[in-house]
Amino acid sequence: MNRLFGKNVIKIAAPQDRKELKFEVLHDHDGFNSINVRFFNADNSPITIDFSDLAIQMLFDPDTESTSLGEFEYVKAIENGFEVCGDFGIIWVYCDSSSPKL
Repeated sequence: MNRLFGKNVIKIAAPQDRKELKFEVLHDHDGFNSINVRFFNADNSPITIDFSDLAIQMLFDPDTESTSLGEFEYVKAIENGFEVCGDFGIIWVYCDSSSPKL
């Protein structure tokens, strides 16, 4: 997962059943290759999501001449879940698994 820090997020999805929170992160701007970063419970039970300072907006990066939801800055383990931080804000995901693994 560390190799994705600093990369641009192009999609954030949380299905209605709350089985996962998914970020689509650009791995390679030239080939438009992306990787799904998922947070979920191993037993497929619903997760809990909380956020602070949420600001989902399109940002233009003049270096790559691309538009995204901002950078995927870091993920760290917290009690009962993960803290996800990026230009979009801070999201706390209460679950037991991530893919790729933290």
